[in-house]
Amino acid sequence: MKLNSIELRNFRSYKERCFEFAPPGNLIIGDNGSGKTNLLEAIAYTSIGKSIRYHSDQDLITTEQDFFAIEAYYDTDLQSKLKIQLSYSPSHKLLKINDQISRQLSTLLQEVKVIYCAPDDIQLVNGSPRIRRQYFDLAISQIFPQYLTALREYLHLVEQRNRLLKTDFQPAEKNSWDQRFAAALAALYPYRQKYLSMLNSEFAESFRAISAGIKDISLTYQPVLKNAFEQSQTAILNSIRAIENKEVLWQRSLIGAHLDDYSLEMEGRSMHSFASQGQKRIAVIVLKLIQAKLIQEYTAIKPVLLFDDVFAELDLEHSNRIRKLSFDAAQIFIASPKNDICGIWAELPIIRLGKLG
Repeated sequence: MKLNSIELRNFRSYKERCFEFAPPGNLIIGDNGSGKTNLLEAIAYTSIGKSIRYHSDQDLITTEQDFFAIEAYYDTDLQSKLKIQLSYSPSHKLLKINDQISRQLSTLLQEVKVIYCAPDDIQLVNGSPRIRRQYFDLAISQIFPQYLTALREYLHLVEQRNRLLKTDFQPAEKNSWDQRFAAALAALYPYRQKYLSMLNSEFAESFRAISAGIKDISLTYQPVLKNAFEQSQTAILNSIRAIENKEVLWQRSLIGAHLDDYSLEMEGRSMHSFASQGQKRIAVIVLKLIQAKLIQEYTAIKPVLLFDDVFAELDLEHSNRIRKLSFDAAQIFIASPKNDICGIWAELPIIRLGKLG
């Protein structure tokens, strides 16, 4: 799919601005503070209905304003037009798709596929488990929208069950919640297992195409519940009952997908501890490129790629290798404060931003 234009009102540094884009994408060149990241954040917002950088909607409103609005026009891979309108004020949030109100922001995940790459992505290696869960939950949802429904149901049950554990509950009541929790968890794990398998089938080869000399790199799943992917609903329920006293003491659910983690491993060792900063940065870029490839293979939609100053710490050789792996993308936007990126992506027209964006 391709983004033709986007209009921003009171979004971050943009009080009112319209951008038109080239079919292959654009280089967005400007000094730090000129609005490059804000523009890419707005584009990503049209695909998930929230900040890809985990800002609250309130924080996206231009200073001294009381709302923001985004209007984007896409061409789909079926050569049809797609109009996305999103607006927010403290009292109201609205999504329209082709001028029709949609009450589910998750609808965007089925219509618009955007992948955002930024220097902060290194936190997928160095950061907390929550950061990794958030990323992979979104990545899985972009391929399997039904996963998002299952995840929301599961997280709702975790919340309700945690409330129960804080009370003087009746055994029959807890058993009912335990049954529902186990069923929801058993329904969630196959999606994570499938995505892990699909990603690992591509990971090592794609990484070596950018950074030679590494024989083995993979993503592993680290569940609280041993052999989680092999557990049936009944087995999960038995595990819950085995730690009932501990959960009552801590007053919260102590196993499940909301606590599990992912680990990037290189040559059988954690990249967090043993990989260089350069290897970590390449690994997370490869994750995003594989994400794009999987979206295209499983949804027949070519996603829009957003690179937000990710090439600043990479040399020319590695940048060119990433370019080759990105070549099949429908549309690419690359933000950078430096003009040298123009030599690598010479086919992309330039949008220059000034200090005021």
